[in-house]
Amino acid sequence: MVSTSKPGGIGAIGSAASRLFHPGDKVREKYPKDAKLRCVNVKITGEGLRRIKNEAKMCYIVSIPKVEGECYIAKKCFRVEQGPDTPFESESAPLRRDIPRPLPHGEDRTALFNVVRNVGNGLADEVLELRAQGLEVDDDNEPLDEGTGAPPPLEYNGPHNFTVPTHCPRRERNMIDERGKWASHRWDEIASMTEFELFRMAFPEDFVKDVIIPQTNDNLGSPLMLGEFYKWLGCNFFMACFQGIPDRKCWWSKEAISPYSGAPFRLNNAMSFTRYLEITAALRFTDARTPTVERDGYEDRFHEVRKLIDAFNNHYAHSYNPSWLNCLDESMSSWLNKFCPGFMCVPRKPHPFGNEYHSIADGDDGKSIMWRVKLVEGKDRPKKAGGQWVFPTEFPGYGKTTTTMLEMTKPIHGKGKVVVGDSGFCVREGVVECHKRGVWFQAYVKKRGNWPRGVPGAAIDMYFDDMELGHCESLVAEHDNVPFLIHCCRDSKYVSKIMSTHGMLETVQDHPTWRKIDGSWKMFKYSEPFSRYARAKHWVDDVNNRRHDPIGLEEVWGTKWWAMRQFTFLCSVAEVNAVQSRARGKNEVAEPQLHFRRELARQMIENTLDDPPTPEATSVRRQTRTNAVHALKKRAAFEGEWDLDRRKFKQVTTDYVRLKCRECGKGCRTYCLCYPGRPLCVGCFALHANEV
Repeated sequence: MVSTSKPGGIGAIGSAASRLFHPGDKVREKYPKDAKLRCVNVKITGEGLRRIKNEAKMCYIVSIPKVEGECYIAKKCFRVEQGPDTPFESESAPLRRDIPRPLPHGEDRTALFNVVRNVGNGLADEVLELRAQGLEVDDDNEPLDEGTGAPPPLEYNGPHNFTVPTHCPRRERNMIDERGKWASHRWDEIASMTEFELFRMAFPEDFVKDVIIPQTNDNLGSPLMLGEFYKWLGCNFFMACFQGIPDRKCWWSKEAISPYSGAPFRLNNAMSFTRYLEITAALRFTDARTPTVERDGYEDRFHEVRKLIDAFNNHYAHSYNPSWLNCLDESMSSWLNKFCPGFMCVPRKPHPFGNEYHSIADGDDGKSIMWRVKLVEGKDRPKKAGGQWVFPTEFPGYGKTTTTMLEMTKPIHGKGKVVVGDSGFCVREGVVECHKRGVWFQAYVKKRGNWPRGVPGAAIDMYFDDMELGHCESLVAEHDNVPFLIHCCRDSKYVSKIMSTHGMLETVQDHPTWRKIDGSWKMFKYSEPFSRYARAKHWVDDVNNRRHDPIGLEEVWGTKWWAMRQFTFLCSVAEVNAVQSRARGKNEVAEPQLHFRRELARQMIENTLDDPPTPEATSVRRQTRTNAVHALKKRAAFEGEWDLDRRKFKQVTTDYVRLKCRECGKGCRTYCLCYPGRPLCVGCFALHANEV
């Protein structure tokens, strides 16, 4: 499909593929569908809403040579080659997405309310208007970007090879279905952590100390320290435990607390309202210089949050090892001003307006942890004057969807893990390229205007037409010298299809499902690929549901600064990850999000990180060893903590146990020979050796 290059209007002339014009029967008489012809010298005679595939779309009303009567075509599918004398009013002043637009009230970083809404409440009508304005709409019924070039007219000319696979390439490589784990903490340790400790584990605190606090102090009178930063954050989290208090000043009111008005508590003891506003206004999320067109040749609308998002992803890449099964999907950060960077409308989401994030999560025991996100920049992605991307991808030369799949799975390349995706990632090129990089991707197949490349959907449906419920077979094919499969399962009203390069059709005995057929319920059991998809497909949504239910941070944490909303999004993800980590450690159902948040806010507000450290009591044994030898040693396998009574390490069942460094808290197996009972990492040992 080709986007409009000039505004349309009465008398404008253009062209488009004949198959895109409606009514189809009238056009096909003169332009057969199989011939793949293009209608040229098509004249626009008007505009209006028309129904195409049961959806109302803004269309051009046109006159086609050799075709009698009125025809119409979706505006986005028509190329205007000769402009009109007078463009349509809806297109006379097209929205310039290349010009950064300020918020309606300016960038007020101290504002305690959200931006003024400038998107409508009627979603269907609003989608049409946004498309007409050139804004992006992510509709899961539209064809995917599968790379350059048009798909061939027929992918398979010969008979289709349906079979039941007898071997799986992933099993042949002896891949282990390993559960997710944190790098520096065992699950039994995580089970005993406080809410504040869990949040610090799931939050990129190093970025706060290295970038956010120093840059904020450059704009702040009295310097901010880590403990006070968490107190400020705790105030925001505590306020997000309550609804119906639109004015945040109520939390610092000097009036008596009333059960009928105002806030139910006061935060004056945690922080003064003046200090709260000072920190809010001074906060910065980057230490990079702001690029300008005059100096750098480009403008980056995502400059304020680019390093923040990278820090979040780097934190999880180094601190968390995902499970063997993961889900790739989308998340939304709500924002109701369509002039913000990367504004997107995703009609299928509960919060359809704002910024879209590609997100990946694992979900051992149904407890999801989101470990990588990627902000969809869309048309606002910065370019240089020559047309090159300012921030090029690490995987050039592929289509947009394939590039996204490779970027999102980068931390697990070569680890043999499985990733499931919905129809938005059903791109043959992407599945095969992930396979080449050691990631086993499987994507659900759906007809989005047309079938994805490599999927003869009509032939599959015909083959399974008379099969019994639950019958499974796989269509075997090959792309770029890599065998790939279309796993198929006969459902009640359709044939489910999954594109993959691995998997067998073994029945999963503990995963039954039911369908209502002819008034009665019938049961069948999922086969392996469909069981994995059914179990994992909602893991990203589970994180997002916890972010918003019952009270989302974004609902209460009002702001007119767009970058602050992205920070709120990452905070809410870290909060959910902390709750789910505790649930995994305790092997229990995750506690209610609001219960966790309230206790977390209390511990943040009461934290003592800025208090001077109290000197540790020096061991008597250590005092007498003035001539001790100082050398870095490492505990052997199956050795745990130091036993003071027996003067040797305790034996444990885990082979390489990491204990917290006595100085910095980092997990390590090393210690100083002068006192084996005091774990020290390499860095702290160097300081220790220098002191003694």
